Amino acid sequence: MMDTDFERFAAVWSQAQEIYNRSVTPGTIELVFRALQQLDLDEVQRALTLHIQSPDTGQFPPKPGDVIKFARGDSQSRTLQAWAKVERAIRSVGHYRDVAFDDPLIHSALERMGGWTSVATADTEKDLVWLRQRFEAQYRTYAIHPPETWPRFLPGAATQQNALIGNHTRGQLPGRDMALIGDSARATRVIECGRDIKSNGTDVKRLSNDALSGLIANMSSNRGAA
Repeated sequence: MMDTDFERFAAVWSQAQEIYNRSVTPGTIELVFRALQQLDLDEVQRALTLHIQSPDTGQFPPKPGDVIKFARGDSQSRTLQAWAKVERAIRSVGHYRDVAFDDPLIHSALERMGGWTSVATADTEKDLVWLRQRFEAQYRTYAIHPPETWPRFLPGAATQQNALIGNHTRGQLPGRDMALIGDSARATRVIECGRDIKSNGTDVKRLSNDALSGLIANMSSNRGAA
């Protein structure tokens, strides 16, 4: 969710709590919103409905963890799904291009592990097994304690090299240089809601509205050509 979704979220959350005769304060809603910001508003609404309908949980007021579980699965299944996306990107995209996943926790975990190029240059199955263990441990940590911010995207070798020689055109690279992994709409929102990053000590600010439009148009073109 984006900050512009806050009012709609507040209404949805308050209505769900009213079913259990509970009132909420503005401070509580703000806290819950931040805890669930990794989700889309539609996901939150569906998850709340599933929680309320569940014979196992429906008698209890929903908490943020309940919403995440119904929206994306428990921490184990989410971790397995996240690594599957990472491994697929390692094999199909490689380390040279920038990548943006549809899950901000993946960005945070990979950043903690040294960045995309460090992970994507794994060239043996043994390396992948080791990376998977590290990733799963880090991802589970963030699933329990979500970070407040995450990098907009994960720079590949091309962006790092351009930043190193000062040739990054003020940080704006064409959208076609980035690979969106997973659901493209969610990946775009991860970019929009993330923080700017540094590459080799240089600020890389991505994306401008024009660049973001170019990225979406390029993704649509690629799907049409497939």
